[in-house]
Amino acid sequence: MKIAEDTLLYRKRRERLARAMQAGIAVIPTAPERVRNRDSHYPYRFDSHFYYLTGFAEPGAALVIVAGEAPRSLLFCRTRSEEREIWDGFRYGPEAARERFGFDAAHPIEALDEALASLLENQPALYYPVGDDPEWDARAMKWLNAVRARVRAGVAAPDRVQDVRALVDDMRVVKEEQFGPVIPIVKYKTVDEAIGRANALDVGLGGSVWGNDPQEAARFASRLECGTAWVNQHGTLHPMAPFGGVKCSGIGVEFNIDGLKEYTTVQVVNVAL
Repeated sequence: MKIAEDTLLYRKRRERLARAMQAGIAVIPTAPERVRNRDSHYPYRFDSHFYYLTGFAEPGAALVIVAGEAPRSLLFCRTRSEEREIWDGFRYGPEAARERFGFDAAHPIEALDEALASLLENQPALYYPVGDDPEWDARAMKWLNAVRARVRAGVAAPDRVQDVRALVDDMRVVKEEQFGPVIPIVKYKTVDEAIGRANALDVGLGGSVWGNDPQEAARFASRLECGTAWVNQHGTLHPMAPFGGVKCSGIGVEFNIDGLKEYTTVQVVNVAL
């Protein structure tokens, strides 16, 4: 997937979440780094909800979505540091992250608490991963109390706190491979629209097209960006037919001669003449 398409995909997901919220502020932090011993960390794994909405894989970051008539998405992340990048690896920094990942604005992660105390003024609701991390629960209460302290100045604090993961999970049922007994049903107006929405996903293990005209259905199936496209059936496999995915659904195939080649080793003998 090209960078522009990738950026648009994540932006559309954030816009969908803002529409589902209708109004309020959502805070989605990524996963923290876990210390293994002393100055050694376990290999880092980002939070899936955060990454689904941002595509941003660095630790020490949080996404803030402002819903309403003029929705915005804000990233708070680590700043560039020549010294730390020698040890920890490359960092985008706020400005480069804003441009690369299509946020409306980006700020240092250290500015998050002060920004939330301001953004939550006169908002009806705060959405965040309630109960997921005691530290974030405490920070959320600190933001709310900071807003409540200004009530005599005519400032209202959110009267609802909701778990943002429930809204994101509803989106992911359609957008990701479920691997379970769930079939989302989504309406479409044209076949081109349906194919475009299917190909906008970042996964592509298999897909199927169903119709009364098998030849026409096969033409549509050939336009799907997936490893296997079935017509009037789904999930049937044959040991002589390669099976594999594209995009985030994997690299390489199983079965057939192409699958057997995965278990072979290629040696190159390079002789100077």
